[in-house]
Amino acid sequence: MKRNIKIYFLGLLAFIFITGCATTQELKTSITAKVSSITENVDPAIVSQVPADKKEGFAKAEFALNVAQQKVKLAEIISELAASQKKYAGLEEDLANNFQKEAEIDYDLVKIEAIIKSDLGKKEDNLKLKANLQSKKLHIQAERIKIDANLDATKKRSEYLSTDVARMDEAIKAMKFNGGVKAPEQKASGGK
Repeated sequence: MKRNIKIYFLGLLAFIFITGCATTQELKTSITAKVSSITENVDPAIVSQVPADKKEGFAKAEFALNVAQQKVKLAEIISELAASQKKYAGLEEDLANNFQKEAEIDYDLVKIEAIIKSDLGKKEDNLKLKANLQSKKLHIQAERIKIDANLDATKKRSEYLSTDVARMDEAIKAMKFNGGVKAPEQKASGGK
């Protein structure tokens, strides 16, 4: 009986998940369609019928749109860089706190060693406390390894993004309107 209940529950859960995903996809499609209709006010089929001699401002407007799109991509990368730098600063703080905790434990270990050598307190309790402190110290050192690895990865990501920002900024500055001849499109870097 319990097994049947579990099977029904899992089936219901799968149904909800699938239905939720379909609803989410429909919502995304709806939003995309609305955004497209807002940004594309003019019917492309009708625009394609406009004679070439009447398209005098098209090239310049298309160029301006391309520049604006590249600036949006640049702004997104700058935002990602800022988030990466903020994460790095947080990890630096975590690392400093980690060193502080280890120093506090080292101080407590020195004190408990002095207590043990002086035969003060309960010997068994003192030894348990010392072992507990040593265990905490090892745990803190293990955490530091993780923090260092995250720091290194975040630093490399920030360096990559900084290079990407500089490259895109130069590419945008180098963009020139060439009187209607299509220029090659700039590609945003997607490596993460």
